[in-house]
Amino acid sequence: MPHLSLSANRRAVLLGLAGATLASRGHAQAPVRAWPRASALLADHVSARKVSGVSLAIRMGAAAPQFSNFGALAFDAAPADEHTLWRIFSMSKPITGVAALALAEEGKLSLSQPVSDFVPEFATLKVLETGATRPARTPMLVFHLFTHTAGLGYAINDATPLAALYAEAVLLPGDPTRRANAPQSLDAFGARLATLPLGADPGTRYEYSVGPDLLGLVIQRASGMPFEAYLKARLFDPLGMNDTGFRANAQNAARLSQNYVVRGGVVAPLEPVGRSPYLTAPAYPSGGGGLLSTAHDYDRFCAMLQNDGVLDGVRVLSRSTARRAHSNLLPPGVLADGGMKFGAGMGIVTRASAVARQEPPGAYGWAGAAGTLMWIDPVHRLSVVMMTQYMPSGAYPIWAELKRAIYADLSGHSFSLSAATR
Repeated sequence: MPHLSLSANRRAVLLGLAGATLASRGHAQAPVRAWPRASALLADHVSARKVSGVSLAIRMGAAAPQFSNFGALAFDAAPADEHTLWRIFSMSKPITGVAALALAEEGKLSLSQPVSDFVPEFATLKVLETGATRPARTPMLVFHLFTHTAGLGYAINDATPLAALYAEAVLLPGDPTRRANAPQSLDAFGARLATLPLGADPGTRYEYSVGPDLLGLVIQRASGMPFEAYLKARLFDPLGMNDTGFRANAQNAARLSQNYVVRGGVVAPLEPVGRSPYLTAPAYPSGGGGLLSTAHDYDRFCAMLQNDGVLDGVRVLSRSTARRAHSNLLPPGVLADGGMKFGAGMGIVTRASAVARQEPPGAYGWAGAAGTLMWIDPVHRLSVVMMTQYMPSGAYPIWAELKRAIYADLSGHSFSLSAATR
């Protein structure tokens, strides 16, 4: 096993001492020595002031999670820990996808059911093609929404013709500015979205989209409960995800992190200190990008999936539903970006995508626009949740670096996927 560099060894020792100090002050802290490369990487990002803080949760098999925390809620603020609130943006998508599967388990919807059964405005679909529209050849089905194959788009997909239409219609779900001219309810969001054309016939192409946001409306109508209330009753309460939701409430507002923007190497706050829009309720809950969560809470969601629907003796999903969440739900012949398969709001690593993704085939997970990341590796019975806060997420290669570090720590040497992909 190759040794860490002298500087990395020093960092690991210092981190271990810091962890003991924090633990003595009442901050739960995992033994950092168990993940020295990952710890050194994250500590370096904090000490270089690339990010203000990071919280890492790693769970192996049936063992309790290990939490490692670095830095603070904001630069020169209170320490970050596993109960710090982070904007998880698109890591909301797996939660929304799993909620839809839970409704299917209850018999309240079918994944192959037309979306128009719940949102009648989608009964007549038009596809934008060469500057004109034509009738869609296929209906939009429920499973198309969380696999991004409904023909919908995103304002952030700049290269697509739908992006400008979405921006003009202020269809920016998850947008923390709570724009006054945005739809003021999930019902209004669905109605406005239905007035725009699709970019492709449903079921024919993967395009990252607002599908999970429309799925929130489907869940709301199929369950007969407000979308956020269904998430709380069906997932958050049974899993003990007590801090996860669409706003920071009076009880946890002091634990809300600051979000930062990175431009030209300069890191600056994105929100006025103490006046985050996340302190108030959004116009409508965004199932695709609106949730706040903690490393503690999201680890519990991952652990439930990893344990086939059970956590702490409580069955939240049936075994088949939990496994369905990370099985390939894409239409035949369709693959996600990079050759991945796709489940309930999360990507699934294939043999073709394993080397680029730096995870073995069968691993699954997703990431958020502000640097957050989660993945579950059934091969090693490993789940990882990393929370931090900076935009754009591509400003640093932290996701790839963390995966290399975790697998190097796990194996004791540089992790190779060559055997796994043969």
